Formats: sequence, structure tokens, C-alpha cells
Amino acid sequence: MSPARRSSNRRADDDPQVVAPTQLDLFPVAPVVDVLDARAIVGPRTGVEHLIRVRLRPNDAPHLVFHDRHGWYCEAHGPACRAVSLAQHEVR
Repeated sequence: MSPARRSSNRRADDDPQVVAPTQLDLFPVAPVVDVLDARAIVGPRTGVEHLIRVRLRPNDAPHLVFHDRHGWYCEAHGPACRAVSLAQHEVR
């Protein structure tokens, strides 16, 4: 059996380099980003510089994103959360 024929019989999930295409949203929804007053919510002596509430979709649970001495991070998911980049973009 020729190498070309063998490779055509393999499934796409067998090859770790094959990446599935992303699904296209027919009606994309913009995330909802609210910049909150950190001093009013957390307290006047807080070290939080920015406090942002991000909803990736309008009916989703909100992500609370903090910017303080530890850097930027989502309360529930940490610094790798997509809401962090949205919050940074909104503040800058």
C-alpha cells in the first residue's frame, strides 16, 4: 500500500496537527463590559485600581476582573480568562 493511500485512510482526530475549524456565529453578540468604581464597592482603603464586570453574553454569569498589585485577573478563572483581555481593552 502506498504512503499516500495509507494517509487518506486516517481519520482527522488521529493527527494531532489537524485543528478543527471554529464555529461561526450567525448572530454574534458583543460582550457587555461595565467599569465599576472599586473604591465604592470594595472600600476606600482598597488596593484595587480597576474593577470591571464582564458578561461574555448578555444572559451569562458575570466575570469580575480585578487590577491590583497582583496584576490583571478574573475572580473565578485567573489571568488566562478571556474576560481579562476584554477588561484591559475597555480601561485603556
